[in-house]
Amino acid sequence: MIQKHSYVPSLDGLRAVCILSVIFFHVPAPAGHPWLQAVRSRCWYGVDMFFILSGFLITWILAVEFDQTGHVDLGYFYRARGLRLLPAYCTALLLVLCGSYVLGNRPGAGFYDPARIWPLLLTYTLNLWIAATAIWPQGLSHFWSLCVEEHFYLSWSLVFRRWGTARALRIALAAIVGVLFYRIGWYLYMNWSHLASPSQASYFRIHYATDTRIDAILIGCALALLMRERRLEGFWHRLRSTRWLPALALAVAIACIAWMTEHRWRQITFGYTAMALASGGLLTAIFLQPRCLIGRILATRPLVGIGRISYGIYLFHAPLLVALEAHFGFYANYVPSSRYVVTLAGLTLSSITVAAIHYRLVEQRFLAMRKPRSFLAPRAHRSAQASTA
Repeated sequence: MIQKHSYVPSLDGLRAVCILSVIFFHVPAPAGHPWLQAVRSRCWYGVDMFFILSGFLITWILAVEFDQTGHVDLGYFYRARGLRLLPAYCTALLLVLCGSYVLGNRPGAGFYDPARIWPLLLTYTLNLWIAATAIWPQGLSHFWSLCVEEHFYLSWSLVFRRWGTARALRIALAAIVGVLFYRIGWYLYMNWSHLASPSQASYFRIHYATDTRIDAILIGCALALLMRERRLEGFWHRLRSTRWLPALALAVAIACIAWMTEHRWRQITFGYTAMALASGGLLTAIFLQPRCLIGRILATRPLVGIGRISYGIYLFHAPLLVALEAHFGFYANYVPSSRYVVTLAGLTLSSITVAAIHYRLVEQRFLAMRKPRSFLAPRAHRSAQASTA
């Protein structure tokens, strides 16, 4: 059974790839570049990879605590999550509030007024509102994934405290299957007369709501628990010695994502689950063989550095994009070819810079308030600090 919780730099590198792909997705591609558009349109999946990583790492830490101490300290868990997530979250809200005051609601380049939905932002229910209304709050819409994460933190820690690791695995596996069929049921209900062409309302309902998207996180949870399962110890050791595993896992993940996202009906029915399973295979390969070629690339210093501040990059990039739209005068769904590279590079560099400064001056001060846990090695504690939502 894999017991040690050690820092794997390539997982931070994987976060970097995810956040860079999300930025690439949010900058609209110029017309006349179909291949660029085809790649860009699939890069939203970086958010789902964050889900899988979050489920995997949080579950691993909870499992180590439960196995070592026999319980889960919910008070510490919630405080640690708050100290990690709230500083950057509050700063991002402040940026949007200031931006909405300065820029207002310009046509195609303005912030959605946070004051109109502040209860949703304070209670992490924005994603449920987006799912129900199909309204896209400019500069705030990316917060939907943070809501799903917060719902996961609250519910999954309670599951662990009540039932422990053995039953948690069975619960996770059952929930994954349940969410898959539940989501398909919602799709059929909302698109019965046009199954091949889902409505916009059904897309928003299924894509943004927690109850239809939590399976990606649960797959990460189940993967962590399966890796700690004593009866599977021999299986994991065989995979660890299989040299072609990382290349195969990467090929399968890319092929699955490309095929599932080709048609929206595939994506929002069984696609989310299938893509998460394939991506879970890639995560498994990197975790078991961190010294493989893919792992070594992901463990390079620039990618690891970006991965460690990826949470801040995710929060700040959307308000910065709206500011760039206002500055350059382009619409959110169109960037002129002459400004595309400048916009993409400017958004990427400014997001990394702002996130790095904020992490150094603000977030690290709050992270220092988190006391190391006796059941985690010091390096593992630093890894947990770097985990993102």
